[in-house]
Amino acid sequence: MCGIFGVLGLSCGADAARAITTECTRKLRHRGPDDEKFFISADGWCALGFARLSINDPAHGAQPMHNDAVTTHAVTNGEIYNHEALHKERLDNAPLHSHSDCEVILPLFEQVTKGVELDSEGLLPAEPATALYDGLRGVFASLVVDEARGVFVAARDPIGVRPLFYGTSGDGAMWFASEAKALMAHCGRVTAFPPGHVYLGARGSPAAGRFVRYYTPAYAKPGLVPTTPVDLPALRANFERAVSWRLMSDVPVGVFISGGLDSSLVASVAKKHLPPGYTFHSFSCGLEGSPDIAAAQKVADYLGTTHHVHTFTVAEGIEALKDVITHLETYDVTTIRASTPMFLLSAEVRKYVKVVLSGEGADEVLAGYAYMHNAPTPADLHKECLYLVNRLHTADVLRGDRSTAAHCLELRVPFLDRDFVDMGLGFDPADKSFGPDHGDRIEKWAIRQAFTKGEAGNTEEYLPKEILWRQKEQFSDGVGYNWIDGLRDHCAAAVSDEALANAASRFTHDPPKSKEAYFYRDLFESIYGQYEAVQGLRASIQRWVPKWSDTEDPSGRVQKIHVNFKKLDE
Repeated sequence: MCGIFGVLGLSCGADAARAITTECTRKLRHRGPDDEKFFISADGWCALGFARLSINDPAHGAQPMHNDAVTTHAVTNGEIYNHEALHKERLDNAPLHSHSDCEVILPLFEQVTKGVELDSEGLLPAEPATALYDGLRGVFASLVVDEARGVFVAARDPIGVRPLFYGTSGDGAMWFASEAKALMAHCGRVTAFPPGHVYLGARGSPAAGRFVRYYTPAYAKPGLVPTTPVDLPALRANFERAVSWRLMSDVPVGVFISGGLDSSLVASVAKKHLPPGYTFHSFSCGLEGSPDIAAAQKVADYLGTTHHVHTFTVAEGIEALKDVITHLETYDVTTIRASTPMFLLSAEVRKYVKVVLSGEGADEVLAGYAYMHNAPTPADLHKECLYLVNRLHTADVLRGDRSTAAHCLELRVPFLDRDFVDMGLGFDPADKSFGPDHGDRIEKWAIRQAFTKGEAGNTEEYLPKEILWRQKEQFSDGVGYNWIDGLRDHCAAAVSDEALANAASRFTHDPPKSKEAYFYRDLFESIYGQYEAVQGLRASIQRWVPKWSDTEDPSGRVQKIHVNFKKLDE
């Protein structure tokens, strides 16, 4: 996990540009405490900053990176898992300055843009840039500047696993940063960079460039509902590769284990691919006596990991809320509920590892949420999965990134591997349907069956049956049911009936509908409401509301299919 910053088009001179770049990059130092470097062009037009968390080739691989002529510059926060293949097949093993996986981006950029003429707007044509980033397999937020030709390209990975924001200022400059907080004081509006896109800009008017989509998967064609039956052996093999890729690291790797299917499967596959004798640290958290802690311990004992448990109290979680919202840059109820335990646990994880694996994304790709059993048709279920995957960068992906980056950790999420997502959303959604109308099949049946010994050609035991077939607990529920109940009680006492009744007059954009939502919104506005740019940030926030349900509360426990179903008024 690193932090990148870039601004193109400042006219204040190199000294002032350096001061601005230093100030903005230092707001990202929690993402990269190991090193800090800058590049400022002679006239200050191009200014880049990088806060590094050293993972691959810690002794080298410093950024910003430059070509030999120091005319093209790049900063990237990401992991490029196919970098060795790209180096061999596309770059003919040409000498590089380091073993950093991100270094291939700059010579690939030079290769695909060599001899390419700029278009009538003075921009690079879209095809070279889209081809470059479409060929990467990994996660990234990237900015490449060709100073000699006065053009630049920014890009974000297909799902938005790595964060990137952009903004504009009154002088026409274009700004980029890993987190919005680095831009708020300088831009009139700050917005999330769309995943799966590149931005093409030019020196004459940096903010007048254009976005172009490079990731156009077949499963997302309007009206298309896949009909291909799920291939369980291929699904298993694809996931195994996704996990093994994410073990690429020159520093220790650990894993979050909640005791549910997703994180436990990640841990099991990772353990099989790590060398013998590797000290594999695993981590879980919850209130004292929570269901997740007990289940996670069972998984850790089965796999033989070095396990760490962090227990917290409702009071400790409430005390952390302002810090959590500061890092998250959101007021979404679901995200805050789930982020707070992860934020508290990450402070403990940092004592042991720099890289941690997790199970985010499985429920969106494979239809794992309890409310989804009410989907009227498989086509509706597929449409809902698409919707959730397309907004993951505002929800669970955001939660995972910010909760861990706050404590100098890099989170890796195998279920959101691009090829796995393509496969997971590319088979018949009827194979994802579950519940009473589908033979009482449990959610995420396909991935469970694929990893069951004796099924679909699988000869290995990955997990105990009671874990592999455990019903989903949403993270904010599984850490202890009293967590959400305690949050609601605290917010109910802190927010008056009158304040909630007048919420729409105070918060004209997206007014809160519950006292809990009001409480979080009030904290968010106290942190970011002073900035003009906040309206763009507000517009980037999307509330997570379950469909086909008689409640808008996101807790899985309020769905009747849940074994511990509880009405909100109980």
